[in-house]
Amino acid sequence: MSRYKCAYNCENSSDANIKCFKFPMYNPRKLKKWLSSMRWDGWTPTRFSVLCINHFEEKYINRAGKSVTLRDDAVPTIFSENTQKEKTSVTSKLQRTKPAADRTSKKHSSQWSSGATAKQSEEQSSGLQEPPRTAERWSVIVDEELLEIRSFPHFFHGDYCVPQNIHWAPDDDVTPEHKDAGHVIEVEEAWQWLGLDVRGPLAQTLNGHKYVLTVTDLYSRWVEAVPMSSCLPPEVARNVSAIVRHFGFPVRILSRLPRDVVHKINLELKEELQVSVPLLVHHQQTGSADPTTLHMIDRMVSAVTERHAADWDVYLPAQVFQLCFTEHPDTRRRPFSALCCSGLQPPRCPRRVQLTSAHISDSVFIIRPG
Repeated sequence: MSRYKCAYNCENSSDANIKCFKFPMYNPRKLKKWLSSMRWDGWTPTRFSVLCINHFEEKYINRAGKSVTLRDDAVPTIFSENTQKEKTSVTSKLQRTKPAADRTSKKHSSQWSSGATAKQSEEQSSGLQEPPRTAERWSVIVDEELLEIRSFPHFFHGDYCVPQNIHWAPDDDVTPEHKDAGHVIEVEEAWQWLGLDVRGPLAQTLNGHKYVLTVTDLYSRWVEAVPMSSCLPPEVARNVSAIVRHFGFPVRILSRLPRDVVHKINLELKEELQVSVPLLVHHQQTGSADPTTLHMIDRMVSAVTERHAADWDVYLPAQVFQLCFTEHPDTRRRPFSALCCSGLQPPRCPRRVQLTSAHISDSVFIIRPG
C-alpha cells in the first residue's frame, strides 16, 4: 500500500524503500516550522501525513543508529520551486476537467447559502437547506468551509488531509520537547466520542426518504444509520435523541455540519432530551478520525441505493446489522463485541467534561487501540 504524500510534485512516498517521517503533531512549535517551510496555503497535516527523507538536508539526518532518524531541530527545506503558483494552475485545470456530477454537486453547495428562492429562504429560517436532488450523485453534507480548501483535491492527499485547527505554541516557548497535550483527546472507551454525518440527497423512496443520518462510535466502530425525509435540524435532532435514549449519553458527538446548523440541532436536542449542555460539537476531523469506517459506510449506502432504488430504506437496517457484526479491518474485532461486551453501563444522564465546545473543536482526536 502506498503512503500518502504531502509534498508537491514528490513521487517518492509511493516507494517503500524511501524513508518517510511523520509530521510532529505533538510539538506545535516544531510543526509550525515544518508547515512554514512547505508554504502550503489552506492545508494542515494529520497523524497519517508523511514527508520523505529527500525533503531534508543531510545535516538534519541521523544515520548513526539502527534506523535513520531526524535530529530534534530538523526542518524540511527541499521542495519544488513556485509551489503555490504551480499548485493553483493544476487545481484550476483539474476543476475545468471535473465530471459534470462534481460540478453539479459544487453548484448545489453554493445554492444552499444563496437563499435565492423563497423556498430556500424559508428553509434557512429552520436550519440546513435541502439541496436539489440528483440521481447521479450524493455526498456527505459538510461545512462549506471544507469545500474551499485551496489545495490539491481529495485523490491527491487522500482522506487524511482534511484541515484541522492547529494552535501554535508561543514563540517565546523555547522548550524543545514542548507538547500541547491539552489539545489532544484520546478516545479510550466505547460510546465516549461519536461522529455524526448526513448523506444525501439519495433516490427518494416510496416512504419519502432521501437522506441517511449516520452516528458512529469512534472506539467500537458501531454504526447507527437512520433514513430521513429531510436534512433539517428538527428531524436530525429527533433521530439523535432516539439513539441516545437507547444507547445512553456519549461525552459529545462530533459533526462537520455547518456551525449554525450544529447550533440549531443542539437547541432541538435540549428540548428533546431535556439537557442543558450542547451535545453536538462542530469538528472538521469528523471525516478523518476514522476514515476506514466512513469508507465502509459510503460503500454500503451506495450499494443499497443502487440495488434497491425505490425502497433502500427498508433494506438499510439489514446492511447496518451486517456492518456491525463483521470484523472491522482496523480493530480486528466486531463492533458489536467492542460496544456491547465491554461491561460498561451506558450513562443515562449527560456527561459533564471540563472542556468547552471551542476547546473540543480545536483538539485532535486519537483513538487508542482496545
